[in-house]
Amino acid sequence: MKTVFSSFIKQISFSNFWVRNGFVIVIISILANHLIEPENFPFHNDYEFPLFPIVVSIIGGGIMILIASVNFKYFKKKYFTEKISIRVLLRFLFSTLGYITILYLFLYFGLNGLINGIDSYSIYHLLTGLTVSLLICTLGIALLFSTDIYKLHKLVSIKGTLKVQQGGKITLIKYPEIAFIYSENKIVHIVKTDGTTIITDFTLNEVESKISEQSFYRANRQTILHHRSVEQVQSIENGKLSLMLKPAVNSKNAFQITISRYKKQEFMNWFNDKL
Repeated sequence: MKTVFSSFIKQISFSNFWVRNGFVIVIISILANHLIEPENFPFHNDYEFPLFPIVVSIIGGGIMILIASVNFKYFKKKYFTEKISIRVLLRFLFSTLGYITILYLFLYFGLNGLINGIDSYSIYHLLTGLTVSLLICTLGIALLFSTDIYKLHKLVSIKGTLKVQQGGKITLIKYPEIAFIYSENKIVHIVKTDGTTIITDFTLNEVESKISEQSFYRANRQTILHHRSVEQVQSIENGKLSLMLKPAVNSKNAFQITISRYKKQEFMNWFNDKL
């Protein structure tokens, strides 16, 4: 029971994207609908709690977040991994607003026409409502995704070369050359895609701090891997995953590691995003 409760608390944590942004949408909807109409102002003589407008605002905000988050995941996978520029950010913003515009037009001419009839159509109200909605959505997108975009920018800005110093020799290894990194007997080895292995003076934690989190994943205490090194993923006992990595090391047929059941879903989310 305690484990279930702890899992539930973790799910409603403010670190959760939907919980955090859902809370923001609710607060903004309540405040905005209390300030827009005079009779909704708390100190007005005819004050009445604007329940229906608030619910509509929350639903609209939720749809906006859904559209923006799906588009953000697409851009994160296809464009944000290379370079985060003003052009790419504007492309993300305008494509998201484009999807929202299509939905707005569909609701206006469909749902609105169905409820209020064709006579309710008005170019003035359509353009005014659409403009205000897009301005609010632009502000919302900027607030909701600014932190995530900054983190991605910070990650992709890291120079894609790892400087390895071993004894008096310095070796520069580019990220595309790295298959995976593992620790054995407290010695960290970098396995390159061509099968060669380089011994380093790093600890695995030091290596992790130097490489891009967007390109590499800390699978367990002994291994950091790139998705290109994963040859096979297999579910095993106790909810764990068994991974076969390539290339082979020390003339072995395969390099095998285990991912705990606690990191299983996190790994699969990361791995599927790279496919």
